[in-house]
Amino acid sequence: MKKLIYSAVIGLAVCATGCKKEAAHENGIPDQSAKTQGIGDTLTYSKNLVFSAAGLNKISTDLAGTNQVQIQKLITNTAYAALTKTTNTTAVGTQGTELKCLALQWAVSPGRDTASKYLDKAKTNLLAWAAVNTPSSSTPTEAAFIEIFEAYSIIRANVPDASKTTIDAWLKKTANYYITNASGYTSRKNNWETIRLNLLYDIGYILNDATILTHVKKAYTTQLNVNLFAGGKTEDYVNRDAFAYHAYNLYFYARVLRAVSLYEGPAAGTDLLNKTNTINVSIPNTMTFWEPYMLDPANNIHLEFVNTGWAPDKTRSDYNKPYKPSSTVYVLDQLAYSFPQVVDYEKVIVGATTTRFRTLEYYLNTLEYNL
Repeated sequence: MKKLIYSAVIGLAVCATGCKKEAAHENGIPDQSAKTQGIGDTLTYSKNLVFSAAGLNKISTDLAGTNQVQIQKLITNTAYAALTKTTNTTAVGTQGTELKCLALQWAVSPGRDTASKYLDKAKTNLLAWAAVNTPSSSTPTEAAFIEIFEAYSIIRANVPDASKTTIDAWLKKTANYYITNASGYTSRKNNWETIRLNLLYDIGYILNDATILTHVKKAYTTQLNVNLFAGGKTEDYVNRDAFAYHAYNLYFYARVLRAVSLYEGPAAGTDLLNKTNTINVSIPNTMTFWEPYMLDPANNIHLEFVNTGWAPDKTRSDYNKPYKPSSTVYVLDQLAYSFPQVVDYEKVIVGATTTRFRTLEYYLNTLEYNL
């Protein structure tokens, strides 16, 4: 397949001239630059889990131009509706996306100093969760908090100190739980551990916590060694005999790769992307293995879950049914940040007329491409 040429590959966080001055922290991860976001805006751009300074500029440009309606559909409408919703701390549901939209709307509003209602609501929601939430043993369940953490990363530098202390303590408690119980996840070798890594990378970067980051970086290497098999197969594919789980596992690797690139720079992101395990297999190999089933399923049929190692899979509605690439496009939306060829994949699977505004995640992960 002919590859498109893009202006950016994984994590090309071009900060331009306004982003050159950064405040260095003790572990070498810069947090803020002198970049501001509009006339009358005195707030600085802060590194976060969602976009670079260049990405933020792209959103602002879209919002101010002919793509304004598209941005309103993806971000503004959801954020505005969330202003009047009461936080439901019994289940995350769509609240992660809503909270992220609140943070995004605050970040892209011309003159963020005048958009404090979005910041205040996001802070209130975060405090509600911090007051009651305790991490559970099920990392797939806890994955719902990833967007909530991403939202916090956008606004944290501008949250009042008292509230920041409370929210930080919640994140620290969550990280400590998953570090203390690490053996229960490393022994599984599957997506449960990849999700744990995602959660810890996010919290480690948000809190600029060297202890958390040291733990998770070591654990990431261990996971590559036990989760990636010869030929690019993942443990999730081999044990569950399904591309549904091969893809699901990669969903969390994708978010880790983006986080590393945004906080430590494109070189670090590229190094992690291409990092090989002890049998010389890397994340790009898992994409190569998946590609023919994704792009030409008619000639590369895989019946899902037939030889699964988990008996309940045999009661699934997609058991013994051909893998449908459309069911895993949500994963491609995340992988687009690290793999430019995903733009081609989505045109094959979703349709040639698909645009970068198809979903919020796809939009955010293709901000720095010339689309």
